[in-house]
Amino acid sequence: MASSDAPPPIVGVGRGRARGASPFAEVVPTLRFAAVSAVAIGVWLAVGEALPGGRWLAVHLFTLGVLTNVILAFSEHFTRTITRSPGRRSGWWTWVTNLGIVLVLAGLPTRWVPGLALGATIVIGVVAAAWWRLRRLRRRAVGARLGWVARRYEDAHLFFLAGATLGTLLGLGWSAGAWSAGVRVAHLHANVLGWGVLTLLATLVFFGPTMARCQIEPGADRAAARALRVGAVALAVALALLLALGLPGAAGSAARVGAGIALAGFALSATVVTAPVWRAVWQARVTAARPLILGAVAWLTAVVWADAALVGFGGWRWLDAVGLVAMAGVLAPAILATVVYLLPMLRGRTTGERELLRLRLEVGARTRAIGLNLGVLLVGVGTALRAATEPGVGTWPVAGSGWVVIAGVIATTVVVGLWSMGRPDPDVAAAAR
Repeated sequence: MASSDAPPPIVGVGRGRARGASPFAEVVPTLRFAAVSAVAIGVWLAVGEALPGGRWLAVHLFTLGVLTNVILAFSEHFTRTITRSPGRRSGWWTWVTNLGIVLVLAGLPTRWVPGLALGATIVIGVVAAAWWRLRRLRRRAVGARLGWVARRYEDAHLFFLAGATLGTLLGLGWSAGAWSAGVRVAHLHANVLGWGVLTLLATLVFFGPTMARCQIEPGADRAAARALRVGAVALAVALALLLALGLPGAAGSAARVGAGIALAGFALSATVVTAPVWRAVWQARVTAARPLILGAVAWLTAVVWADAALVGFGGWRWLDAVGLVAMAGVLAPAILATVVYLLPMLRGRTTGERELLRLRLEVGARTRAIGLNLGVLLVGVGTALRAATEPGVGTWPVAGSGWVVIAGVIATTVVVGLWSMGRPDPDVAAAAR
């Protein structure tokens, strides 16, 4: 197997057959909004408490500004592809969505209640409308083999609506006392596992091997369909039980143990989905997306089982570390792998340009992935140390160094993908016109 760190062969820039627009061109405006949020995350992580909301706001910049934008765009794109439905989402939906996101992000740290309430209403309304569109597309489709993927996208949208409602209650200060801890934990699980991980699991089955340029194992899609149907129900049960943590005495303890068991069911379903994806991608040839997918799948399996154990045994103070690892080690690499896969199609106007960009992104791909996973490990360890030490003990340098490494890897990958490919071949440019 060739090394991904070897220099690529020389490919004539701009040579080859002229290509039309990528089928993913419609998601580009959304990716631009997500990129702006990613830059803001880097600023907030670097400056820390000097900015409104501190590093805590960076988490919401990711879940709303990056993750929500990406999921809304790609879930509809893939649903239309799976169901063979023509059309596309209107561009103004992206602008309305991000207006709501900005209002929420402005209202959270400042306690600006009108802005927070309006922003939350807009975002919840957009996701509800997106859920309705996905449902209509799926129910109108006839004989769609992967129609179950769209069904799981619908479930993920419902989990977001639940998580956003709980988050709004927390942000407005309407959840207090014995119930606040359960609402917070349920909010975390609805957004990270329900919105992010469930969407990723449904997508990995068909798009993970595609990004790695290989094929999934025979029968893996049918097994995934059964597993994720059970997993979605298990996660819904877990959320209901987490909300019951505020019950007094033995009832609250029983709810905690039951939530842990339900989350173990979700973890088992996730393992059933990821195992064949891992095997297929591991055996594939080296591509720029391959090491990112392998890392995301490995962290995903570790995260869901660790989360089930922590909830079941009441290890609440460690949940922040698990949540950050889920975002930095699972969701962020999956999004980066998607970007790496799409960049040649979005930027290359000829076969030569696309091949050149693919080869360029493969250079150093494994090294960058190793650095990314090292950064995730440092973030997890640093956050766990902060939970284990006495208040006031400084552990940020450990997690902070991890964030620096992660940001460096992401920035390097994006720069490589966006670097100029030189002047196009005049003959091909004329043919394209």
